[in-house]
Amino acid sequence: MMHSLPALLLRLTVAASVALAVVLLVRRPLRQRVDAGLAYQAWLIVPLALAAAAAQPLFAAPLKAMVLLPALGRAPAAQGAVTATAAARDAGGALLLAWACGALATLILFCLSHRAFVRSLGTLTMRGGLAYAEHAGSGPALLGLWRPRIVVPPDFDQRYSAAEQALIVAHEQVHAQRADAVANILLALMQCVFWFNPLVHLAAPRFRFDQELACDAEVMRRHPAQRRSYAGAMMKTQAGVSLTPSVCHWQSCHPLKERIMHLQQTPSSPSRRRTGRILVLALAAATGFAALAARAQADAVPTAVPTAVPTAVPATTYAVAMRIDMGTGKAPHTMQVRTPGNFSVRVGEGDSVWSGEFTMTPAGPEQLFVRSKISQNGKLVGEPGILTRLGAGSGIKIAGTSGAPGLALELTVTQENKTAPDA
Repeated sequence: MMHSLPALLLRLTVAASVALAVVLLVRRPLRQRVDAGLAYQAWLIVPLALAAAAAQPLFAAPLKAMVLLPALGRAPAAQGAVTATAAARDAGGALLLAWACGALATLILFCLSHRAFVRSLGTLTMRGGLAYAEHAGSGPALLGLWRPRIVVPPDFDQRYSAAEQALIVAHEQVHAQRADAVANILLALMQCVFWFNPLVHLAAPRFRFDQELACDAEVMRRHPAQRRSYAGAMMKTQAGVSLTPSVCHWQSCHPLKERIMHLQQTPSSPSRRRTGRILVLALAAATGFAALAARAQADAVPTAVPTAVPTAVPATTYAVAMRIDMGTGKAPHTMQVRTPGNFSVRVGEGDSVWSGEFTMTPAGPEQLFVRSKISQNGKLVGEPGILTRLGAGSGIKIAGTSGAPGLALELTVTQENKTAPDA
């Protein structure tokens, strides 16, 4: 399983980078031409692309094959190939260790930042449904995941008017209703996993900014006559609070001027919002489909099998005896094939037609590696490989699709004649 982790991480990194690039390109036009809420929703394209990339092997051509490898003595050439494979695995293990160390270090930094913020609040005193911090300069903010609390500074009642207090509470309540703290935790985890990707860290503050603008827009939709009081509350709040996971700050390092300017934005028409939603859905579908349809190159290369062709082995003509059982109860098909290395076969009729493309590569003295692509009714169902000895029988079993019988294939390869090596 460990050898598949680098391929998975690479696939997720590419998908995340493409999705983030798409969102970073469209977020500002969506915010300016439609509304801030839709720009915030566009960030859902990223987890959708990640889920599609993770599920990609399940939707690629299903490999339902059991490869039967005969017991072979390991030839010197094969041993060298396996040694190279082991070295590659060691390098992959070192990279995985470096990635894990970076992810753990990033997670520790987030945890320390969150702990420092909670300590900066001091003792919290609950009054009127609000948690009053002990120290000045803390809050307003929404703190916690399971039991979120609205934290306000100790001078909250004196610093803000009654209208401003109500708007600030409404702002934090919108954060709680939309589970924005959970979204921030997922963002932090994504930064831990992809700590090596600068695009993820570039997108993180922009995501938080779009989150705040969407929250501002929702509060203004509910209180359209309170724009001046809302802007006044922003001006009275101390900026520069550090961002921590599971905390939704009323105001932190977000550009205050741009937030106040967005309060004056005229709500877009229903037709424009509908068009914007269609655009976001189309982008999400296209990005998800691209991540789902992408075929990782590493999946096509079998592991722990020597693939290099020794230069000392001359060209050879082979005789291949094949016995194909389609599982229909009828007598198995038998055939003889003469080939220098590549050949294809096709058996069956009606709704059960099997075809295969085979490539034979020398893998050492008296040994061959046989690659195959097996299709049923024109659909690729497996790409098994066999390491076999000349004159020894080997087999492949392929499960059928859609309830159809499977395929059992036995082959024996012999060396018919050998061309003389170049002088």
